[in-house]
Amino acid sequence: MGTIIVIDGGVGRAAAAIPALLKYHKNHLDEEWYVMVHGWDFIFWGFPELQERTFNPNDKSIFKDYFWNATKIIKPEPYSVPGYYRNEISLREAFDIEINGSFGDDLPEMQLKLSMTEIRNGHRVVAEAKNHQKKNKTIVIQPYGSTALMCPLEIFDDSLRSIPQKMYLTLVNKLSKDYNIIYMGAKEFHDGNTYKPEPDPSLRDWAAVIKAADYFIGCDSCGQHFAKAVGQNASVIIAGTHKNNVTYPDTFHIIERDCEFHPDAMRISQIQAQLSSRLNEERIMFTNEEIESAYQTIVQRIEKNKKQIKKEPLMKQNNDSLNYE
Repeated sequence: MGTIIVIDGGVGRAAAAIPALLKYHKNHLDEEWYVMVHGWDFIFWGFPELQERTFNPNDKSIFKDYFWNATKIIKPEPYSVPGYYRNEISLREAFDIEINGSFGDDLPEMQLKLSMTEIRNGHRVVAEAKNHQKKNKTIVIQPYGSTALMCPLEIFDDSLRSIPQKMYLTLVNKLSKDYNIIYMGAKEFHDGNTYKPEPDPSLRDWAAVIKAADYFIGCDSCGQHFAKAVGQNASVIIAGTHKNNVTYPDTFHIIERDCEFHPDAMRISQIQAQLSSRLNEERIMFTNEEIESAYQTIVQRIEKNKKQIKKEPLMKQNNDSLNYE
């Protein structure tokens, strides 16, 4: 047996690894290789290069059937790449360096392969939101990352990867006057001012909902990676992480405060990561003027987006590669 590539971390990391894995396949057509993904193997469904060679660590007998006879194990860690922790390259590019040894113009774009059923589910959720909120255009918003917590005063994220609750509520209050808003996130954090589909869609269905909508607003979490992968226009609020690393400033509207960013050392030094977060707290303290400016730009981008982009028919969408951190 040949190589096993082990992908860990959140589902956004798994999605960002797809281009590097597709490149690895292209360069190793005669090699036997597999991918082990911690919890997110479904994100690779639909790719003929990946689907049949991907397994979950909870699969039975993986040690005996896969690892025992492997000749090489690759466990990529973007935070161990100097260009990544120096905020020079993206998550997608760091995976390429770790998996393929370099990155360049031959690295595929971010992408997901959605099924016909998933695309229909996405359109169904958007139609439900329109039926409830009676607006013509629809926004999906993911305000909180996986590390957000319910605190006595408000929802807060010590990692500074979520949208501040004040900013989120202000944007929802303003945008809901003209747009349907679908909430993507944990049920316990839902405030009732947006439409939350029930039951909660699967993550693959969420990618389809994002594609079927007119715009996406998010934070440093999986939704913005999905938006890139399905070609959706987006605004992304960041504070505790750097835009060059975790999102897509070449195509997205990045909302951040004009103050210094202090690089962390996540997955390298826990204490340094904590100290950097302390110094970055100013970056999450958006003023009313900054929130208003973000709102105005979001509206401009939604209206411009609808004028320039024509939604493709449902059946044709399924045949696309659905190019999208």
